[in-house]
Amino acid sequence: MTSKDLTSEGYMDIVQILHKVPLFSGLDIQSLNSIMPLFENEIYPARDKIIREGEFGDSMYIIVNGEVNVTKFNDEGKEIHITRLRSGSYFGEVALIDNQPRSANINAIYETSVLRLKKSSFEKLLIENKIFAINFYRNCLNETLERMRETATNLTSSKTVLDQKSMRLDQIDADLSDAKTIQDYFISQDKLSSDCFTKHRIRQTHIYKPYLEVGGDFLNITNFSEDKIGFIIADVMGHGISAALATGVLRSGFTIFSKQYGEDPIELMNHLNGHIYEIFTSLFATGYYALLDMNASKVHLSKGGHMHPLIWKSGQNQLMKIDLPGPGLGIIPKAKFHELEVDLEKGDKMLFFTDGIVEQRNPGGEMFSHDRLEKLYIKFCQQQNESIVQSIFSEFNEFCHHSELQDDVTLFLLEF
Repeated sequence: MTSKDLTSEGYMDIVQILHKVPLFSGLDIQSLNSIMPLFENEIYPARDKIIREGEFGDSMYIIVNGEVNVTKFNDEGKEIHITRLRSGSYFGEVALIDNQPRSANINAIYETSVLRLKKSSFEKLLIENKIFAINFYRNCLNETLERMRETATNLTSSKTVLDQKSMRLDQIDADLSDAKTIQDYFISQDKLSSDCFTKHRIRQTHIYKPYLEVGGDFLNITNFSEDKIGFIIADVMGHGISAALATGVLRSGFTIFSKQYGEDPIELMNHLNGHIYEIFTSLFATGYYALLDMNASKVHLSKGGHMHPLIWKSGQNQLMKIDLPGPGLGIIPKAKFHELEVDLEKGDKMLFFTDGIVEQRNPGGEMFSHDRLEKLYIKFCQQQNESIVQSIFSEFNEFCHHSELQDDVTLFLLEF
């Protein structure tokens, strides 16, 4: 293999090729310009092996000139031809987001020139450019979903080579793993911690358990100062890849809108509602946003069709009754949202949760229920339990006899 630097003559060729790659679709010229310096031009002689099956890869490739064969070894060790890729095609893109072994061999048929994008260089770009990262990971989810649909269609519509079924199932597992990696970026790239929590000695604990490899629950925090933060908990309708895709859209919307409207809960909910309504025609979400202002010892709440948090008032030794209306997000184009202000005192606690825990049924068909969650929460608050979230989840598992989850389960507790 030999390599050479990119020439100005080949610059426009790169732009044209990038526009064909689904992972980079929808990116403007400025975003594409940020990718350009990362590519390296490499030339592989005829019959040279560019990628070996089973080896760990770290790069994506785009074919500029030449052709390659895609092959895979069967159980007897024979190399089977899968397809042929020509100029303008790309391969190895999954290596940009995971650490799995290569699933096939890529062999140069003739002398082949490729553009190589290394994972290490690309990850640095994702960290430095948030907007680019959001668009890229959204494209990844779309591509993963399309691949899974294609895989399912091929498996159910034809009874071709039996050993290809195993390869397809492996691809589904890999796609689910990739989708989980992508969703982890949307949900937990920013740790659920804050300087505000540290300064005011606020303790936070949470549990997130998806129903499948990926899920539709969403939990995120945005920091305004050491005394003020905003956080949101949401539950997207459905499960799996479609819910994970919608979660990514919700996360990107929250990241963008919270910067400008995060200190105005009603305005933030208005913009999130419009964002989801505009993008999805058949999906919606429930959500609850809270603006925590420790200078004033208050929390401002706004509801979007979600279950009210359980607010424990230490001074009264009881739960606070909440009356706050608000429709689900993405259902009504110009929905009306409201705000509730709650005073905070030392010893108060707030438990936010999604409906996955209350609607879970045990093998006998009995629902865990909101009433049971509320009674357990009151009991542990009165006992001054040091591990309320974990204790609730342990009781939940005992009730369900440790059976499989029927929905995503999220608990988020703040103790003041």
